[in-house]
Amino acid sequence: MKKIKIGLCGFYGYGNYGDELFYWVFDQYLGDIAELEIVYENLYKPYFNQPVSERIKDFDCLLIGGGDIVQPWGIDERYFSKEYIEKPMYVCGVGVPIRMNSEKLHKDWIVEKYRRLFQSENMRFVHARDKQSCDWIEKHLEPAVPVINKPDIVCALDFEPVEKQEKTLGIVTRARPVDKPDDYSQLEKLAEHADSKGWRVKHIILGSDDVGKKDFINSSDFDPKRKDLVYTQSLSEMNKAIGSCTAFASMKFHGTVAATMQGVPSIVLIPTSKNRNFIRRIGYDEQLAKFDSDKLIEKFDNLPAEVDKEKLQSLRLEATSVMMKLREQLLADFGVQVFEI
Repeated sequence: MKKIKIGLCGFYGYGNYGDELFYWVFDQYLGDIAELEIVYENLYKPYFNQPVSERIKDFDCLLIGGGDIVQPWGIDERYFSKEYIEKPMYVCGVGVPIRMNSEKLHKDWIVEKYRRLFQSENMRFVHARDKQSCDWIEKHLEPAVPVINKPDIVCALDFEPVEKQEKTLGIVTRARPVDKPDDYSQLEKLAEHADSKGWRVKHIILGSDDVGKKDFINSSDFDPKRKDLVYTQSLSEMNKAIGSCTAFASMKFHGTVAATMQGVPSIVLIPTSKNRNFIRRIGYDEQLAKFDSDKLIEKFDNLPAEVDKEKLQSLRLEATSVMMKLREQLLADFGVQVFEI
């Protein structure tokens, strides 16, 4: 069977936990029918060593996503180069970051660039990971195909089983581009509260390579009396570090997603739109917080013992349905037949 040659357009290679998990999801569901290759050639500008049209000419199609890469105030050539319109495009797992000042940041000429791509006859598949993003894409971009509103595709990933460690609180911080260092004093109080109740506190660096280095440097700002630091270049070990916890608190979106899908209840430490939309989808609004909130201890003490199994199964089934639809669309578009023995 000749495999479909797919060019991946996303934030790959930088070591950002969630984006590297996207690659794993695509490989899990498409690896037997497709050859996956990242489209851009360099991690930093210039991203391409040749004209983009020349770079993409040998790909059968382009798979764009996931992440918050549909941004009304900017368009990144790694994800949405104007030349991509020359190839069949499949957008999967994307979000639109909606912020308090989003309307002020909205630039019509940027949105028009997105519209040209999304309205092209070469746009074959569009999936948004929450209703808010889906609604924005439908309203402002009016794609050539229906927009699928289903959970983040990492919910479809098969995580390796791991043994739970009793009374273990996992905490994830992150380096952020802010004017002054984030204040982790409330997070330290949470860690010390858990420690006083006999819990082990595990500080997990959810990143490798460049992203991991920045997060590791930032991790010294979170300094409770006692913690175990987990810093690894292995995505698999990061997954296991999360899955072995019995409670979680994360500044990273996919930290919460990975914890949830492994049955670990998680406090959201940065209430961005994607975090709010995900946690509300499963009815855990009370787990929304902010890393500098004085309510962290209260939220920790009131965490459920585990994630509701029916809610977890619903997330998994919905996300899996997206990946199967994407797979079926690719098979139909490229006439690939898969024979099972």
